[in-house]
Amino acid sequence: MADVVQYKMERMLPELDDLERRGLFSRHEIAEIVKQRRKFEYRLKRPSPLKQDFVAYIDYEKSLDALRLLRKKAQMKKTGDRKVKKSVSDYAGVSRIIEIYRLATSRFKGDIELWFQYLEFCRQRRNGRMKKALAQAIRFHPKVPGVWIYAAAWEFDNNLNAAAARALMHSGLRACPTSEDLWVEYLRMELTYLNKLKARKVVLGEDEGTLARSGKNAKEEQWRDENKELFMALDDKREDDKLSNLHEGDPKEKVDLFREQGLSVLQTVYSGSIKALPSSFSLRTQFLEILAATDLAHSEDMRNEILADMKRDFSEEPKYWDWLARQEVIDLSNPESTEAMTADQLSTAIQVYEEGLKFVPSASMFDCYVKFLMNVIHFRNQSSQSSEHFGASSHAMDPVSHLLVVFEKAETMGCITEDLACQHVSFLLQLGKVDEAKTLAEKLCSGKFSEAVQLWALRLSVEMRLIQKNCTPNKAVLSSVFELMRNVLAKAPVSEAETIWLMALKYFSTHKQLFDKLIKTSMTLLAKDGGSDDGFSLSSAIVNFVLQRDGLGSARELYKRFLALPHPGLSLYRNCIELELNLASSGDKISLGNARKLYDTALTTYDQDTGLWRDYYHMELQMGTSETAAAVHWRARKTLKANISLLPSQ
Repeated sequence: MADVVQYKMERMLPELDDLERRGLFSRHEIAEIVKQRRKFEYRLKRPSPLKQDFVAYIDYEKSLDALRLLRKKAQMKKTGDRKVKKSVSDYAGVSRIIEIYRLATSRFKGDIELWFQYLEFCRQRRNGRMKKALAQAIRFHPKVPGVWIYAAAWEFDNNLNAAAARALMHSGLRACPTSEDLWVEYLRMELTYLNKLKARKVVLGEDEGTLARSGKNAKEEQWRDENKELFMALDDKREDDKLSNLHEGDPKEKVDLFREQGLSVLQTVYSGSIKALPSSFSLRTQFLEILAATDLAHSEDMRNEILADMKRDFSEEPKYWDWLARQEVIDLSNPESTEAMTADQLSTAIQVYEEGLKFVPSASMFDCYVKFLMNVIHFRNQSSQSSEHFGASSHAMDPVSHLLVVFEKAETMGCITEDLACQHVSFLLQLGKVDEAKTLAEKLCSGKFSEAVQLWALRLSVEMRLIQKNCTPNKAVLSSVFELMRNVLAKAPVSEAETIWLMALKYFSTHKQLFDKLIKTSMTLLAKDGGSDDGFSLSSAIVNFVLQRDGLGSARELYKRFLALPHPGLSLYRNCIELELNLASSGDKISLGNARKLYDTALTTYDQDTGLWRDYYHMELQMGTSETAAAVHWRARKTLKANISLLPSQ
């Protein structure tokens, strides 16, 4: 191994001599470069080199070459010599990086990320090894669509070889016929090629326009028409020729072969893609986006054909109707777009959703419907001119009232879900209809959603809001709310009723009798179900509330009661330990002793928890003595055995 490394180091001598002779690096810096390269070479010659070894070597060489280029530019600027003959040091760095990449990809053939880094470096440096690297990447990863796309893009953009790019795309589609990206990129490539041919004709004066649609809006066009005198007319001759042709009796304009060919390409690719991916909805939408961005012959007919196929294949899927309805309005993700949305567009979108409900009368369809109307209302409220667009006509549809109708329709058709029910109640609260929200929540909670925790939490919040709004809560009112809440908590699992428990603890924390009853209820549930080892811990939340309200003494008494239950849970142990350590950090010896007892008790149940042992050991290091820390470390090593490597060393 040493002989091989020494041989490689000796082959670097011409490059290093050149760097010193040209004054780019000093002798001391070159000695450091040799030291680093020798270290990396020894790493690569290990029996099992890691990927990080290759990556670190490549990063070092890239940084070194970048520094060389900077110093070379500074030297040229200083001497004023713009043309310096290239020498061996100008090529050696790139060659070495490519060789390291070759070794890395030979050892880690399955690492596609490494292959792309290799290809990208070759492309950026315009190295001749690019073609061979692409061939190897395709050979080892024929089922990765990105490799075929990258290879075709390189042939098309860098080599300007459309035939080779097309052949690569065809091979890729045969190897990965179910790749959406391949079909879409193939279509984009063919249309781009046609657009380049048409642009060439325009430059030669044989044609005009491009396949790309104009991005100018109506305001720009109007402004240009009003200010024609500001622009130099370059097409006067063509206009005169066109007029002369019309006067000569040629009423029909010349057929644009490029637009016709573009349509033919799109039809061919579209038919092949839907055969390979008949259930892909996103593929069809991408084809429609490409069609909208290009100016092809009979594009409207092609668009109608794609839409008809989508309705035939996806009319039973809510996402189709949701997409179709949103096509009728401007993008709702942009708040400014609502200023251009008219009442007619909104009415058309709503008609699409209503038609979709006839095909797909499901909860997911109603969910899409409700989200759409929520977006419309949200962006309408943000727009200062929204009232003009929605209220300009007496026949304009109000999205707020219509959303309430949709909620009622979902309930009537039996498609209401817990999420939709919560949205309905929340929407009524946003409108300020608290009494209606309360009535609806009571109706839903007494019906099919009697065990829906989220809806119960919403109903209880409405009850509390009404109590605080109407009067000062008396004992009878508080007792009725408490009984309602306790009935819900007794049925629902603790892990699912986190919101209701926190709401109850916060609301009744100032009412001692009801708070004590709440603690008894929690102990009954925890005795039956046990505490939590991770996530929400009810006992920890109650201890924290008591600590803030009654102080440390009451909190200690309470957590001891919880720890006496059959399975208190690891979360409670950690919370109690943290409570005691906060006091121990200020020098309280009693709290430190309590923390040790809590650790010992927890480790009787969770003796294989490495994190618990580690925390115990760190606590002894910080607050105990070296003897206690060593004792904990010895106990941990004896108990863990297989997981001993996870422990910190002494």
